[in-house]
Amino acid sequence: MSEYKIAQILKHALQYYVERPDASEKDIEEEKKVLNSVTEEVNDMKEKYGIE
Repeated sequence: MSEYKIAQILKHALQYYVERPDASEKDIEEEKKVLNSVTEEVNDMKEKYGIE
């Protein structure tokens, strides 16, 4: 499995995870920072490898 595919799966999992109803605001804030970082990584890989 490629590095890009792994990052894409992690991004989708985090997007789902931060929407859970029982999360505290602090948890969501921290998790969104991680999500933003992974999203940036995915976007960088898409650009680097010409993925659409």
